[in-house]
Amino acid sequence: MIFDVRTYDISMGHVPEYMEAVREVALPVRERYGVRLAGWYFSDIGEQNQVIHIWAYRDYSHYQEARESFRKDPQWINDYTPRVKDLILRQRNQMMQASDFFEERLKT
Repeated sequence: MIFDVRTYDISMGHVPEYMEAVREVALPVRERYGVRLAGWYFSDIGEQNQVIHIWAYRDYSHYQEARESFRKDPQWINDYTPRVKDLILRQRNQMMQASDFFEERLKT
C-alpha cells in the first residue's frame, strides 16, 4: 500500500471553507475511484492555516489510474476545483510506503 501525503497552506481564515469543500466534494469523488482517506489533519499549534491529508492507494498503478479518473470527473472539475483554487497558497506532496505492521492494522 502507498500513501499520497499532501500538505497545503491555506489562505488565512479559510481552513473551514477548504475542509467543507473536501468533505462535500473531494472525498466522495476520490472514494468513487477506490481512494481511501487514511488521515486528515489541520494545524492547531505551530504553523497555522495548514492542512495535511493522506490518501491510500493499493499501489502505484492504482494511484495513476485513480488520479487520471477523478481529475476527469465532472464533479471534480465543475464543483471542487473552482471552490478551492483561490484558497490554496502552496501544496507539497510525498509518496510514502506503509510498513508491514501498519498495513496489518489498517485492514481491521
